[in-house]
Amino acid sequence: MNTSVRTFEVCLSTSSRVDPHALPFDEMACHPNAFVVPFRRGHRDGQNFHAGVFDASGEVLRNTEMRTLTRGVMATRAVRDAALADAKFLSGAWLFCGVMSHQFGHVITRGLGRIWATEKLPKTVKLLFVSLLYSEKEHAFLERLLKTLGIENEYAIVPSPTHVEELYSAPDLFSEAHEGVASPSYAKWIRGKLPKRARSRFGRKIYITRDQMSGTVGRHLCEDVLEDNLSNAGFDIVAPEKLSLVEQLEMYREADTVIAADGSALHVLPFTFRPEATCIILKRRSEIPPLITNHVRSFSQAGIVEIDVIKDVAWPRHRADNISLVTLDFEKLRDDLVAQGVVDVNDPWRCPSPAEFDASRNLGRPLSVGFVTDTERPQFLRQLRRTRQEKKSMKDMSEETTVPVLEGQGYIDVLAQLHEKLQPNWYLEVGTFTGKSLSLAKGNTIAVDPEFKLRHPAVNPTGKQMFFFQQSSDDFFKDGFLKKNKISVDLAFLDGMHLFEYLLRDFIETEKAMSKKGVIALHDCCPTTDYMATREFHKGDWTGDVWKTLQILQLYRPDLKIDVTTAFPTGLVLIRNLNPRSTVLSKKYDALVKEFMGKELTDFDDGISGFFKTLNLKDPADVLKKM
Repeated sequence: MNTSVRTFEVCLSTSSRVDPHALPFDEMACHPNAFVVPFRRGHRDGQNFHAGVFDASGEVLRNTEMRTLTRGVMATRAVRDAALADAKFLSGAWLFCGVMSHQFGHVITRGLGRIWATEKLPKTVKLLFVSLLYSEKEHAFLERLLKTLGIENEYAIVPSPTHVEELYSAPDLFSEAHEGVASPSYAKWIRGKLPKRARSRFGRKIYITRDQMSGTVGRHLCEDVLEDNLSNAGFDIVAPEKLSLVEQLEMYREADTVIAADGSALHVLPFTFRPEATCIILKRRSEIPPLITNHVRSFSQAGIVEIDVIKDVAWPRHRADNISLVTLDFEKLRDDLVAQGVVDVNDPWRCPSPAEFDASRNLGRPLSVGFVTDTERPQFLRQLRRTRQEKKSMKDMSEETTVPVLEGQGYIDVLAQLHEKLQPNWYLEVGTFTGKSLSLAKGNTIAVDPEFKLRHPAVNPTGKQMFFFQQSSDDFFKDGFLKKNKISVDLAFLDGMHLFEYLLRDFIETEKAMSKKGVIALHDCCPTTDYMATREFHKGDWTGDVWKTLQILQLYRPDLKIDVTTAFPTGLVLIRNLNPRSTVLSKKYDALVKEFMGKELTDFDDGISGFFKTLNLKDPADVLKKM
C-alpha cells in the first residue's frame, strides 16, 4: 500500500493555506441571491459537466467546488446564463454542502466536507446538496447519517437550476475533490460528533461480507466458502447493510481485526476504528483506489494490511465499472492470514472446487452474457460504444416486434394433470381465493389466503386432512406450522400477492418444506402486455410484476430445474430439484429486492418480446410427460 498519504494543505477555491488543526470558521461567508446549477444529463463537454454555484453578479462563488473523481465541472458565466430559463427558487437561508448521489459511500465522500459549518449556524439554516444525476427528493442514508451526527438542520437535494435567497459557503475539508484526504481538525470534529453506545454484540474479529449483496456487484468468487473458513477461525461474519449506522460504528469501535474487500464498507470503518486495531484488505483490483486509502489513513492510525492473492479477474460483458469477479488463491490466502496471526494453522480451511468457482461466477447473470479478461475489456468497451451508436441510428428503422401468445392448455387443466401425476401426500396452496385450484387436491391440504372467498367445492372428498389459514403468507410461515408438524410438501402452488418481493418470500419459505421430489408451481410469471405487469392493481388481466421472481430464480438459482410452460393465459412455471437447505435467496433477499424493484419489461431489448426470449417456453404436456 502507498503509505505516503496526501496531506490537507490548501483551500481548493482560494488556494490559501489551511491550518489543519483548526476549523476555518473565518472562511465562512453569506451570499444573497445565489444561483446553483447542479449536474444534469446532456449538459456537459466530455467529462466536464456544466455546473457551478454563482453569486448575484454571475461570478463563481468561493468554496463551492463540486468536482468528483470521475466528473469535472465547467463553471462559467455562459453555463450560468444558459441555465437561467425556468430556474426554480428557494427561499430562506441555506448552507451549500456539495454533491449528493445514490450510493452510500459517495454520500460520505462527496457530501460531508462542509457540514462542520453547522457548528456556527442556527438550526434554521437548511442544508443544500446538489444532485449528481440523483432524482429523489430524500436520501435514506443521508438522513440516518445526519441524525447519527446530531445534525438537526433540514436539507434539500437540488436537481435543477435554482435561485437561492441566501446561501452560506464554507471550505470543503473532506471530499473526492481532495481525493479523500481530510483535514485533521475535521477528522477530530466528526469523530467527536459520533455517539458512543452499548457494546457491540459482535466479537473482536470481524469479516465484512459482500455475499448478501446482489450477485451483479463486483465481488470475490465463492465468498460463502471464505465465510465458512473465517468462521472456523473465530470471525463473526457481518453484512453491514443489515445493521444500522450506529451498530456499524460500534462494531468497528470494538473490533481488533477487520477483514474486508476494498469497497464502500471501508468508508464507514475509519470513523471509529481504534489505532491499535488492524484492518486487512483483500484486494479486488490491482490497485486499491486512493479515495479509500486516503480516507482510512486520514481518520485512523490503525494498522492497514493489503493482501493480494488474485488469481484471475473476469468482467461480465457490461459497461458498469464496479462489476469485476475475482478468483482468489485460497491456499495463499490461508498462508497470508496465518502469517498475520489472525488464522491458526490448525483451523479448518477449504478451497473451492473449479465447479464452485464457475457457479459463483455465473450467479445473477444469464449464461449468454459471457465474460472478458482485464486485457480484453478496453477493446470490449470501445466496441460496446460503437454498437450503441449503431443501434441508436437504426432505432427509427426498426420493425415492431411481436409478443408470443400463450395458447397452451389452461393453467387449471395443467394443475389438475400435475395432481394426477404426482399424487401429492401434502399440497400447499398460497392464494386460494375462490378455491378453484384448491378443489383439484385429493391429498392432505393446506390453504393460505388473507381473505377466503370460496365459491368452489373446497372440502376434500377423500377424507384427508385440510387446514385453512386466513392470514397473510408472511404470518403463516412465521408461525412455523409446517416445521412444527414436520410436514414435507410434495406440491405447492404459489399464487398469492402479485408483487415479486412477496412471491420471492413465499418461494424461499416454501422451498424449506419441500420433499425430495417436490414441485413448486408459480402462476402469472409471463405477462403479455406492459399494462398487465404494473405493480399497481387494476381490474382486468393483472399479473403484477412477479415475472421478476422468475428472473431472479433463473439468475440466482441455476441448480433448480425450471420449466416455463405455455399454459393459458399467463404461463405456469414448474420448479423441481429443490433444495430446502439453500440460503442463496434468503441471504440476498434485501439486495435482490433493491436490484429488481426498478426493472421494467421495457428494459429488455425488444421489450416483452425480449423477455419471452429468455424463457425457453415449453408445452406443458411435454414437461409433464418427462416428470
